[in-house]
Amino acid sequence: MEIIFTKENHWLAKWDKFVQTEDKASHLLLSDWNKSFESYGFEYEVCICLENGQIVGGFSAVVAKAVIFRFYIVPFGPIVSLSYENYLETLVSKVSERANYFNCCYCHISIPFSNVKNSHVYSQLPDLSVLNSATKGHLFKYVYSSNGMNWIDLKDFDEESKMMTLKPSVRRNIRNSYRKDLVFKLMTTDNEIEKAYNLFKENSIAANYSIREWKEIQETLVQLNRKGFIKMLAAFKEDELKGAILLVKGGNYYTYILGGSKKEVPDLRTGDFLQWEAIKLAIQEGLDGYNISLGGSKGVVEFKNSFNTEQLYYDNGQYHWVLKPLYFKLYLFFEKKLKPHKKTISKVLSKLKR
Repeated sequence: MEIIFTKENHWLAKWDKFVQTEDKASHLLLSDWNKSFESYGFEYEVCICLENGQIVGGFSAVVAKAVIFRFYIVPFGPIVSLSYENYLETLVSKVSERANYFNCCYCHISIPFSNVKNSHVYSQLPDLSVLNSATKGHLFKYVYSSNGMNWIDLKDFDEESKMMTLKPSVRRNIRNSYRKDLVFKLMTTDNEIEKAYNLFKENSIAANYSIREWKEIQETLVQLNRKGFIKMLAAFKEDELKGAILLVKGGNYYTYILGGSKKEVPDLRTGDFLQWEAIKLAIQEGLDGYNISLGGSKGVVEFKNSFNTEQLYYDNGQYHWVLKPLYFKLYLFFEKKLKPHKKTISKVLSKLKR
């Protein structure tokens, strides 16, 4: 076994290929995804575990920085391929080692470990003694780390048989959406992706939640699109964009990231239309499922779960280490005081390169 830490392009290309084809992986491991945090002045690196020159595991990490505080965040993983689970102990130990190397006061991991059986999660793990020094859960929330999947099972289904697994009311909503004269389109050019993202931004402002500015995420989405790792699905009516959703591929499945729609009376049901198109896309590509993602408002959660989802939580795989208790207590004090100003701080971070 050999372990390397790298940001070299030829290794990142190999790593991204591994992330696409490894069932236990996630889009959160993609190099471009983690590189996007550079817009906040953060750093990133990829840890690659090799066996006879072949990648068999690893993780991606973000080094978040704010004034005197540093945090080493592994948003997803570490992961290893089937039959290499004994390497997890070493990979997990490297997380706190690298956190100390970067002079961080805190680090955390999110191993995709769930009690629900699924080929994309670990249903059992070897005894990881390195976790004896860790504490369950996460205390740092400013770099998104996965806490699970909202899984739509597509194994052995075609479009019609999958449709029949849904409740009659859901089937009716989907079919009604196709009667609204909506036209489906994949947005593939840089300008089209920007147009769809601007719709997401409009929705976020109207609903009072935050997403990144286009200029902060532009390079990431452009690169992911050129590499074929994202799909931007859109609904048009009379040549006008009515709705769009962004999917990112990793681990042999798509994950729903963002969506937005024009508010119409009567409702065009673009959400039903586009999520069904996402399911159709996954079926057409021979994937065994689709992650419609966890979270959202009560209405959003109910809408997602109406597609007959199964929640796979990583509660037993989330751990953290406080490496500098005094510094971290100081951070928690400031974090509590500054939390009401989170949006302002995010904007400032995106402009200040440390």
